[in-house]
Amino acid sequence: MYEYDIHKRFSEKNARWYECYLEDSLYKSDSVGVGANTGSGAKGGRKLKSFYDELCRHIFDINLNLLEQIGDFPITYNERSNSAAIAMALSCLTPYVISEYGVDCKGVDLREDESQNEKQRRTIDFWCATEGANGFDIWIESKHLWLNVGKRAKWEFSSSCIGRIKEAITQVRDIGQLQQAGKLADYDSFKLALFSINVYCAKEQAPDMSELDSIPYEVAEMIQNVAKQMGASPQGVLCSALDLRPSIDTPKENTYHLYEKEYLPFVLLCGVVL
Repeated sequence: MYEYDIHKRFSEKNARWYECYLEDSLYKSDSVGVGANTGSGAKGGRKLKSFYDELCRHIFDINLNLLEQIGDFPITYNERSNSAAIAMALSCLTPYVISEYGVDCKGVDLREDESQNEKQRRTIDFWCATEGANGFDIWIESKHLWLNVGKRAKWEFSSSCIGRIKEAITQVRDIGQLQQAGKLADYDSFKLALFSINVYCAKEQAPDMSELDSIPYEVAEMIQNVAKQMGASPQGVLCSALDLRPSIDTPKENTYHLYEKEYLPFVLLCGVVL
């Protein structure tokens, strides 16, 4: 039976194949708070950061186990294939998890696009709540992105990826509108746009891997900039990095870099708090 043990998974022993760490330079715990729509101003930035770090480690653990045992790596495919792992990871941390949370949005002007306002119902990817007197809840919308870091690449998201970033941020902003309209419980809640990101390069275009040290920060900053351009100033951005570079040029290369002609130096989980 598979046991979820993120401490064993990301131990010093396994660091020769991969490492996991959190890039938090664009996240200031004291400035991140819940209750943005209720005016309560309650703070919870440190708790959210700790929860996020543990959540991402569980997501990576689940995916690495699948990769090692059956050769599948759902986190690298698309958001639908990754949904089960996210739900499983959330359930490791709290019993209060709902996926595809249905919302009646009739009569709520969510968008400038009139066609969007004609929708009677929509779903939110995930809702979860932590336990205890100081618990909090989180609404999550997730998307999948990819970034080429080969020698000739510009380290920029494609127009398709930028569209996905904007879509997720818009969906998260809608949640606040739905709360104000009384369509969702008016909890003191966090709202999170969660992006799983394949950082890849063709083997023939592989850079010196040490040149990629700043990628988690660069990616977090790029997503933050897209949000700001939309007029949505994030409270904070966290980027959890599964660094697969240590396995390159080792007997485990084909295990952790399953695409024959490509390396996968990083898999990232970037969370934007709105």
